[in-house]
Amino acid sequence: MSSKLNLDALSQFEWLIMNHLWENEKASAREVMEAMPGEAQRAYTTIQTYLERLVDKGYLTKEKIGMVNFYTAQVPRESAVDGATSTFIDRVFQGSGSSLAAYLLKNNKLSNDDRKQIQDILKQGEDNG
Repeated sequence: MSSKLNLDALSQFEWLIMNHLWENEKASAREVMEAMPGEAQRAYTTIQTYLERLVDKGYLTKEKIGMVNFYTAQVPRESAVDGATSTFIDRVFQGSGSSLAAYLLKNNKLSNDDRKQIQDILKQGEDNG
């Protein structure tokens, strides 16, 4: 695995695969194929290709057991999300997390539960700081 991964480099379909592997720890190509939702169904060979690309990118490791390759997430979900989120904020909001938060609040992209959770997080920060 390379020392610095390009963690924003996952396609939407690769995120589906990675989410399945983060939830299940280890899976074969057939198991991944069978777990894909209807709109994301792909041929077995296509799934194999995506899995091998994720191995090449350093996101997955591969272990051959008998005649079957099993894939395991090499990168923790939190690291992938952090990388993708940071890249998104840099590209869209010029690196400003507060601009992202303001956008979400101003454009009603947050539910009341989301707003409550954010208030609780901010309150915890005030209490700890």
